Amino acid sequence: MQVIEKRAFNLLQHLLNDRNFSVSKAMDLLGCSKRQIEYDVSKINELLKENEIERIRLSRGRFLINKDTIDKVTRLNLPHQKFIVNGENKVWMICIQIFCTREPLGLNHFITKLQSSKNTVLGDLKKIAKIGSQYKVELKYSRKLGYYFEGEPIKIRSLVLLSIINLKDNFLCRELISLAVSDNSYEAVFEETKDKVESLIKEFNLPIMKEYLILVIYFISLMPYHGQSISYVSPMIHEPMWNHLPLYAAVTAFYESLSFHLSKEEIDYLFVLLLSMSLGDNMYFQLYRLEMCQGLINRFEVITGTVVQKKAGISENMLMHLRLAYFRLKYGIPVVNPALMQVKKEYGEVFDICRLVLEPFGDYLDCLIPDDEIAYIALHFMTVMDLPDQDKIRKRAIIVCQNGLASSVMMKNQLIKIFPEINVVTTCNAEEFKGIPLETYDMVFSTTEGIDVPEEKYLFVSSPILTVEEKFIISEAVYSSVFGIRSEANVTVPSILEIVEKYAMIHDQKGLSSDLKNLLQKKYKKESNREGGLPVIKDLLTKETIQFASHVNNWEEAIWLGARPLLENGSITKDYINAMIDNVRGFGPYIVICPYVAIPHAQNQSGVNKLGMSFLKLEEEVCVLDNPQKPVKVFITIAAIDNYTHLRALAQLSNILTNEETRKQFVACNSVEDVIKVLDIDEE
Repeated sequence: MQVIEKRAFNLLQHLLNDRNFSVSKAMDLLGCSKRQIEYDVSKINELLKENEIERIRLSRGRFLINKDTIDKVTRLNLPHQKFIVNGENKVWMICIQIFCTREPLGLNHFITKLQSSKNTVLGDLKKIAKIGSQYKVELKYSRKLGYYFEGEPIKIRSLVLLSIINLKDNFLCRELISLAVSDNSYEAVFEETKDKVESLIKEFNLPIMKEYLILVIYFISLMPYHGQSISYVSPMIHEPMWNHLPLYAAVTAFYESLSFHLSKEEIDYLFVLLLSMSLGDNMYFQLYRLEMCQGLINRFEVITGTVVQKKAGISENMLMHLRLAYFRLKYGIPVVNPALMQVKKEYGEVFDICRLVLEPFGDYLDCLIPDDEIAYIALHFMTVMDLPDQDKIRKRAIIVCQNGLASSVMMKNQLIKIFPEINVVTTCNAEEFKGIPLETYDMVFSTTEGIDVPEEKYLFVSSPILTVEEKFIISEAVYSSVFGIRSEANVTVPSILEIVEKYAMIHDQKGLSSDLKNLLQKKYKKESNREGGLPVIKDLLTKETIQFASHVNNWEEAIWLGARPLLENGSITKDYINAMIDNVRGFGPYIVICPYVAIPHAQNQSGVNKLGMSFLKLEEEVCVLDNPQKPVKVFITIAAIDNYTHLRALAQLSNILTNEETRKQFVACNSVEDVIKVLDIDEE
């Protein structure tokens, strides 16, 4: 088989992993010119021709590669010596090797197996030790045992699952895992596991996404090779009620049908894996129902001082996610949210607030909620924050996304910000799209090509998370074709580089590309009042709005006293104070969001004139609604004028309240200076 150069091979990896991979993105990630990309494509096509596979074509800055080509290349049995394991893949492969080995593995083994230098392997082992510590797993070494993991078996499995998660999106995942296992029988074991798992899923009609299903298959296929411990999984995982469930009986039968022997504890673990990945109406999810989701929404409203519209819809979507999160968190099953960094960057305030919103969920499970899970919940709330006035929207769009809820929600939020004239009426997958009536939409945004859209409708293909440049490109396309608005020039980074290359020698392609991208980014910066101009908490809590009192007669008096600075500076009217008190009487002591801290609020229509926030500290606690379980010493009154202007200040407050140390300092403040000092901690 023909060998292609490393850069071309990396390009091929990207193309097989992302069918929406553009020429501009390739130039940026690989640090090369358009001509070099074209050269690499020609070399890749020579490899495809040798194997009688349809070639890859270039058209209008995009790679055209059909599904048949992807399937055939994925099935190519590329000899291991023909490709180089690079980047983070080495780290995850080493984790799997250590988990699966029955022989001592030393440094020289990894150097030879991964074709890496001594320093590189040592660096990878340090990364593994750091990652393992997050799961309370130690990477140890002895002459007799070589490198091995020490910790609770279920924690070690979490680390292995994380390794598979990080490898599974690579089109060479199967080859990489096979290389890590280093056993000629692995291919047969994988095929047997795949066939029987798929039969189990089909028999019980479990709605499991393909990306989750392959994770289960890969994990089970590793079990015959794990020789590190006799007790595979702690028996404490088992719950007696499982013995009476049909699915549990099926999983037991599944294990008994395999050609390799596994312990009873592994049956429990697979059962939990399936429960943590099934998207359907999970009959085993007994402890948390719709009421709990509504409670989280109410808590979000209290903390943000806003009103969430269409609560029923978001409750149902959130319930589906929390079913999965419940089992992941309870049994240490890792999750990697591909949108995490984007959520933190674009919606950092909502993310920080959701950390505080989810505290009761974490308290029940006796664990900290990981950032990846928080980001998923933040995505749910972002769908109801800051939406444009639907009555003013003229065009209707549908998002077709195969990558799950997180990707579709992220894509929807980005498109709404780019195109306020467009109403995204629904999101769906390719199969669901076939049943949507033509008269209900004008255009389709899809993350994959091949969607059958009628000629009279518009189709736009893009990544679920748009880069600055992709936002520019799709903006040009939509405004030009749908609205008939054309800019004077379609200015993109690749188009500029192409012109520069004609007249000058580019010495730093990557640096020039980065600077040009930053220049174009100005077009897509958020409105100043939603980024740099949002008030911070120290803008709102000042010496004029911070108060202290020894005691009050009742909780109503506390709300009145706490709101007085806002009444005096004209931020609110008396009607707003009465509305806050009426809300507590009507809905209960929901304003107490953590020990000794309450955030009273009401709808802004009840008497808010301008944005405001005040702080009241009582020396003697007061019980809201005379409930002894709801004592409060600090009242933070919020007057919000909309759904977003106060979010940055609230995100800072959330950070203070989710940290136990700063929360105690906040409640213990006895002077304006003390309060300002705690606020300064969050800014550090």
